[in-house]
Amino acid sequence: MTGNWPNPTVSKERQPVRSFPIRSGRLNVQIHRQEIPLDYALDFAARKNPKRPFLFVSKLLGRHLPTRPHLLRETARRLAAKIASGLGDEPVLFFGMAETATALGQAVFQAWTESGREGLYLDTTRRRTGGRIAFRFRENHSHAVEHLVHLPTATNDPIGTFQSARTVVLIDDEATTGRTALALVRAYEKHVGHRVRRCLAVIANWLAEASKVGDLEVFSLLEGRVTYEPGKAYQNYLPLPPPMRQEPPLGTLAPRGSRHGLRFPQELSAQPEFFGKKVLVVGVGEFHFLPFLFAEALEKAGGKAWIQATTRSPIQLGGGIRHIREFIALTGEGYLEYLYNVPPNHPYDRVVICGEEGLEISRNHPLWKIPRLAIGRLGSP
Repeated sequence: MTGNWPNPTVSKERQPVRSFPIRSGRLNVQIHRQEIPLDYALDFAARKNPKRPFLFVSKLLGRHLPTRPHLLRETARRLAAKIASGLGDEPVLFFGMAETATALGQAVFQAWTESGREGLYLDTTRRRTGGRIAFRFRENHSHAVEHLVHLPTATNDPIGTFQSARTVVLIDDEATTGRTALALVRAYEKHVGHRVRRCLAVIANWLAEASKVGDLEVFSLLEGRVTYEPGKAYQNYLPLPPPMRQEPPLGTLAPRGSRHGLRFPQELSAQPEFFGKKVLVVGVGEFHFLPFLFAEALEKAGGKAWIQATTRSPIQLGGGIRHIREFIALTGEGYLEYLYNVPPNHPYDRVVICGEEGLEISRNHPLWKIPRLAIGRLGSP
């Protein structure tokens, strides 16, 4: 993969089926339409989860693999343009899917607002803020299935877009069945008491050739079909890591930030500190958009930056996962957290980890084994 966006020519020719071995079996992929080549967009790996033992490892998302900020930015711009071409100028309620797509989601919303359109953005979350919860929905194939959507504050939603929206767009990295997106919009419709136009914006759409699943409209940059073949020697019932706690311990409530609604995207409060010419910026869990802006600012200042983030998703070594670091969640909530693909021989001048709550990492924490680690101070508005 290069550091530049590929030729934007759209290919609508059906590609031959390609097979990708992973530790749990094999993924067979056929591309039906692409605006970005498959090898540029994705790698593959095996999840430690019998409910869905495979994972699409995005090269554009900045989660499991380091991604140049301008690539994530261009991905968001193209998705926003697709949404605009399908929806026009109507106000839209956007949801960024936690934890995977919180940076992508808000970047799409930023492109939407910069084009002069209006809307409201929220992150779904697995963390409580102490504020009112509007509704819950489930991501059944995930290790941590329950998502929360908090009620926006009057300050962040003064005209009541959350209650009155007629179009909802969920932003995620990929869609395999569409069930999670439908679970969200149905929960939202039950909360507000009216039907909405249901939309899903993803980098990769694996919902066969359908532009709609039921009445779910899908906007994507890559479209095709995937089938999974379990390996004969693979243990299909891997023990899952300990489940996340249903209630966080006292003192670990999350900041409200984008969880309670944004009319305008978040901004960095100050210019980032200089950390070297080659810097990997690592967000913590759902806190991903401001670290992305931090990496982008380093890149604009003449450095070479990458963005990544920790995750609670347990994945096996192999394929797109070449190195694993495991530790107790930095938020203090007790679940296991992971940082992938940052080996001891990493090529960066600095690896800068950015937490949402004034990150403090004890000197015996496993993350300090990362050479040239530093802590970035960003905070959450």
